[in-house]
Amino acid sequence: MKQLYFILGFIVLQAVSPCFAQDSAAFKPSGKVIARGFLDYSTGFGHVNKEKGFDITRAFLGYNYRLTRTIQAQIVIDGVAGKTSSGGLEVYLRNAFVNWNDKGFNVSAGQIGLMQFSVQEKYFMHRYVMKSFQDLNKMAPSVDLGFTVGYTFNDLVSADISLTNGEGYRNVKKDNSMRYAAGLNLYPVKNVIFRIYADMYNDDETQRDALPAGITGTKYRDQYSLSLFAGYQDRKISGGVEYNRVYNKGFIDKKDYYGYSAYASAKIAPKWRAFARYDLMDSSGPDNFISPWNNSDGQLMMVGAEFQALKQLKIAPNFRNINADRSKAEQYFFINMEINL
Repeated sequence: MKQLYFILGFIVLQAVSPCFAQDSAAFKPSGKVIARGFLDYSTGFGHVNKEKGFDITRAFLGYNYRLTRTIQAQIVIDGVAGKTSSGGLEVYLRNAFVNWNDKGFNVSAGQIGLMQFSVQEKYFMHRYVMKSFQDLNKMAPSVDLGFTVGYTFNDLVSADISLTNGEGYRNVKKDNSMRYAAGLNLYPVKNVIFRIYADMYNDDETQRDALPAGITGTKYRDQYSLSLFAGYQDRKISGGVEYNRVYNKGFIDKKDYYGYSAYASAKIAPKWRAFARYDLMDSSGPDNFISPWNNSDGQLMMVGAEFQALKQLKIAPNFRNINADRSKAEQYFFINMEINL
């Protein structure tokens, strides 16, 4: 751990010492407002035909300020991150960080976006329509308090490490639990990426999952995650295949869940893209679990089209089939919209 802090301190010193002297004469600091919202309308079919209406799933407002050519700071609040017991919306601080990007390094410290599935989101291209597999199935938070360090070795290899609290941005607190993570990206040929990611989340009694009624004698261990991803992206086509697994979820020994996600998006006209996605989720539990614990096990299929009316506005009608293992299949029609000012 001491070596890790030493490396981080050295990187920060390298960033700060030369940048102000080099940039003060030619660079003019500037900032920009961040405003982004995801909205949708959906209606169900068959036995879920009464489930319909409008929803808002993201409302970001913040500010990014570039102090030098290599250093920037950002603060963002999320207006729909949670709900009160009465159904009202709760506001959370989503981002509050400083970032340095230079000499192959990309370092962020504070309330930061994590690297666990950010690459996959870029290749999926339709985050406003649906969360990526890990995010959708709550395998890890997308934002947390801590730091990340990325380094690009050359055109073929880059890597990243992070140290965070582990609880995400809705539950920021000090405790005995930390999440240690590392990822490696390989670019063997043009437009192709292979990524491997793994992390370890220290067991903490206050963060453990609740046990099913009547279950005793359970062992507890550190939680681990593994993610494998292969993607392709050019000016017209983007897609990827990923495998994700969480071991000892909620620190319960042998309580695992895992699955696959495959998706593709293609430009079919100047303002139109077509997209499709397939997810498969499964889980396993300790020997003393007498029934399955994960209601998300099963398949998800989605097809749709995206119309980019303006640079700041995207609209995506899409059809979804959710075929859960332990309940009836459900079909929905969605119209998703992204506003990004």
